[in-house]
Order: sequence, then C-alpha cells, then structure tokens
Amino acid sequence: MEHNFNQYVETFGNANRQALDAALRFNKMMLRMQGLLARQQLAAFESLVAAGSKQLRLVGEIKDPKDLVSKQAEVAVELGEKMMAVAQESFDIQSQAREELTTMVEEGMKAVPGIDGATEKAPAKTVRKAA
Repeated sequence: MEHNFNQYVETFGNANRQALDAALRFNKMMLRMQGLLARQQLAAFESLVAAGSKQLRLVGEIKDPKDLVSKQAEVAVELGEKMMAVAQESFDIQSQAREELTTMVEEGMKAVPGIDGATEKAPAKTVRKAA
C-alpha cells in the first residue's frame, strides 16, 4: 500500500513539474515575443513622429504649394513603406510565436501517455437529423 502511495506521489510530482516547466517555457516565449512586438510598435511610433515632424518642417521651408504637396507625397510614400516593413516584421514575429507554440503543444501531447494520436484513433461522430 505504501509503495502505491509513494508511486502516486512521485507520479503526481512529476506531472506537476512537467506542467510548471511547460508554463514557464510558455511565459518565457510570450515575454520574448511581447518584447519584439513592443519594439515594432516603437519603430512605428518613431516613424510617425518623424514623418509628422518632416511635414511640419516642409510647411515652414517650402513656399510654393505645388512643391509642398509633392514633398508631402514623398514623405507619405516613405512613411507607408516603413509601416509596411513594420507590419511585415510584426507578422513574422507572430508566425514565429505560432510555430513555437505549436511545437510546445505537440511536445506536451507526446509527454502524456495515451494522448499521442488519440484524435486519429477516436471514432467519428455522426449527426442524425431530427425527423
């Protein structure tokens, strides 16, 4: 009886350690991804401030309205390119997070006996229409 209890406590302890390790790994990954995304937000904000500042400077420097509109269009194009680059980088960061999370889940499923492949072995449910 005592052997079974000790085995139960050991098994339960191992399961708790695995769960804690998984949670810590998940939190570490999410913290890293949040840091990367925060840097992208900062880059976007800096680009917006720089474009606004450049627009204001142009208004003070350029006297011909046609030249002003032309220069402002150039600033807008430049800002658009920077925003697209930030958006692409943010998408890449999120894709990387999704891949890491998928790997974590797959590893977690393999660590639990009897769960690996359970969805493939599960019988398909049929739905009957009410008469």
